[in-house]
Amino acid sequence: MRILLVGEYSNLHNSLKAGLQHLGHEVTLISTGDAFKNYPSDVKLKAKYVTGYSLLNFYRKALYRLTRLDIATLEIGYRCLDFLVDQKPYDVIQLINEYPIKTPYFIERNIIKRLRSLTKRFAILACGDDYISLSYINNLPYHPILQNPDIEFPYSERYISNDHKKYHDFVFQQKNLIISSDLDYHPAYSNVPDYYGLIPNPIQLDKFEDSLPATTGKLVIFHGINEVNYYKKGNNHFEQALLKIKEKFPDRVKIISVSNLPYSEYLKSYNEAHILLDQTYAQDQGYNALEAMAQGKVVFTGAGSLFTKHYNLPLNSVAIHTIPDEDKIAADLENLICNPELIREIGKNARKFIEDNHDCKKIAQQYINAWLSIDIST
Repeated sequence: MRILLVGEYSNLHNSLKAGLQHLGHEVTLISTGDAFKNYPSDVKLKAKYVTGYSLLNFYRKALYRLTRLDIATLEIGYRCLDFLVDQKPYDVIQLINEYPIKTPYFIERNIIKRLRSLTKRFAILACGDDYISLSYINNLPYHPILQNPDIEFPYSERYISNDHKKYHDFVFQQKNLIISSDLDYHPAYSNVPDYYGLIPNPIQLDKFEDSLPATTGKLVIFHGINEVNYYKKGNNHFEQALLKIKEKFPDRVKIISVSNLPYSEYLKSYNEAHILLDQTYAQDQGYNALEAMAQGKVVFTGAGSLFTKHYNLPLNSVAIHTIPDEDKIAADLENLICNPELIREIGKNARKFIEDNHDCKKIAQQYINAWLSIDIST
């Protein structure tokens, strides 16, 4: 099959691409690289003209402060349309999210129209913020918007604006199929038309080895921060918990904290870690968590009752379920520090869990099955 994957926020599409290519399919990935993360893409959409000239970039930033319009997105949209204008049809086109390129809505609509004209199988992932998942947050035990009423989340809140709702309705009129990437989206989509179901995130196992260091010396705790998502991921709760741990165990732990690293540097930065702090509001694991689990790390992330029931696992057996409570986080960290044999046990379980449920080669076949379920006879 000839497949076009549109957008990349987490390495999901890159990992799926690897699995699809292993199965013999022709795959092209087009994306912006997601800002500083700079994920790989076959076609990288960058605003080279707007950002490449210092004076123009200065006016761009000033205009953004006044109007919230980033003119760099206009150039990105033009480059995307320019790539698509002479493309031949694809057997499948899949969006990483309902708003994959994040250009102004009038441009994004044109991008979607062009993509739709290039395929009879048009799929959308429920992945990242979107209208349906954010409309569902009152049904969740925790959500950063609900837990932090005095903090603005402009990047999330735009998805429930009237303008985005109109765009969302347009995109969903185009789609054939919706696939959720993890359990954080599955309940919200369970009654949505054309919802196929959950396909777990694909992980490239050959990129990661079980690399958990020996636990005989200091235990290394890693905390990676994306400053834009600081409160969204619960980094404030992690930092408060780490202060307690540093005070109580100054000679037994080493804490590594990094901010806003490109993806390739981020992977290297936690190589010596035993424990990785991921997020506090999730029901399931996202990409950073899964890739660390593939290396046998103990990850603090979403792994609660919904997750353990779905995979038939004991609580905290493959990852430490984490909620926005610094006292509980500190207590769970203390338990691992005082019982280092648990780190090796959970790490081994984590690696096996990824092998059994997230191998990109197996997951790619699940995607193929989903796409082939689309009836293209009419």
